[in-house]
Amino acid sequence: MKINIYKAAVIIFVTQALINVILQNNNYMKSYAILQPVYVEWLELILGLVIVLLNLAGVVIIRTLYRKGLEEEKLRSAELKYAGIIEKNQIYRQHHHDLRNHLTVIDGFVHLGKYTELREYLDSYIDSIDDVLLKVNTGVDEVDILLSTKIQEAKQKNVEITLQLNTKITCSKRNIVNLIAIIGNLLNNAIEAVQELDPDLKRVEIIFNADPLEYIFEFTNPLSANEMIPYRNLGAEGFSTKGEDRGQGLTIVRKLAERMKGSIDIDTAGQQFRITIAIPKHHLEAE
Repeated sequence: MKINIYKAAVIIFVTQALINVILQNNNYMKSYAILQPVYVEWLELILGLVIVLLNLAGVVIIRTLYRKGLEEEKLRSAELKYAGIIEKNQIYRQHHHDLRNHLTVIDGFVHLGKYTELREYLDSYIDSIDDVLLKVNTGVDEVDILLSTKIQEAKQKNVEITLQLNTKITCSKRNIVNLIAIIGNLLNNAIEAVQELDPDLKRVEIIFNADPLEYIFEFTNPLSANEMIPYRNLGAEGFSTKGEDRGQGLTIVRKLAERMKGSIDIDTAGQQFRITIAIPKHHLEAE
């Protein structure tokens, strides 16, 4: 029979609290000789031993809960890696499916002797399968998978992603899920924000920097000419550049940044929406 560790913890600590109340109440009534059992010393001894046993059980419960938390963290990291592998596999399958068609076109150009057109077609094809999967090297495999996948998806939406990596990241397994959530939300928000803009404005810039104390993640995307954001709204609960009731992404990012003792800064100067997340190195790297 499988024991529910959380119910066991509640039962143990509630029982311990009740016994403590009984002992304290008995000590109070003892001074007035009210409702005292015949063998009060034996009763107190037995209850004291029960409390000791419950404390020992509590130590076991706490250790079990700690180990369970570690296991859940590992499972979340494994789930994240698995999701990245699936997305990579989808990209591979897409290119594999298209490869036969491309080879057919190339073969046709060769047979017709249209080498200029063949060269132009090959240049276009190479651009379409940019080696972004090889260029992304942040130092964290999970972040590499996320960025490379999102950049490929953005290209399919005709959104240009400029990635500038000025530092390598070191992140503990404990914090990787939160870091992925921050980067993923910010990148999704930026890509979605430029979807309705003119083609020459459909671009997002990502910069990873570091100073001696912090890792700094900066995401920038253009705003439309008629889009005005009141300064008082920046970073507010539910705030979004994409419309009403669509600002949960930035709210999540702000809470996660605060959880990791980081800071968030939003700026709209020059008709650009720029959000910067700074996270202390010692916190992100801490095991």
